[in-house]
Amino acid sequence: MTKAPDPEPALLRAERCRWCGRALPERRPTGRPRRYCRPGCRQQAHLARKLAGVHGLGDGDVIVDRLKLEELQGALYCLQAAIEDVDRDLTGRPSAAEVREAMAWLLDNARPAAACWIEPRTAEAG
Repeated sequence: MTKAPDPEPALLRAERCRWCGRALPERRPTGRPRRYCRPGCRQQAHLARKLAGVHGLGDGDVIVDRLKLEELQGALYCLQAAIEDVDRDLTGRPSAAEVREAMAWLLDNARPAAACWIEPRTAEAG
């Protein structure tokens, strides 16, 4: 019996820093599980919690740069449109060349979304 491929690659399964999203180092056999990859991330998370409290925001609320958010939303819109295009292009019996072209189109639109990264803000930009 062959094992089905893991739908979630190891990189996605790895525990992530609650601030920056980087994979956490290997877990130690003793002590509390790590939540942050480095002290700077722990400090930024602390400052963000303080800032959120001052502004009446909850633990799950964050303040982000509007331009970064709009950039991410634009990239996601392009990706959604590309997925719809590829779904339509691959109906029926597409040729190998059509499949390659559709995949190239999808990847071209997925890369900007994958490159977007938004970190919560902890202080006013100045």
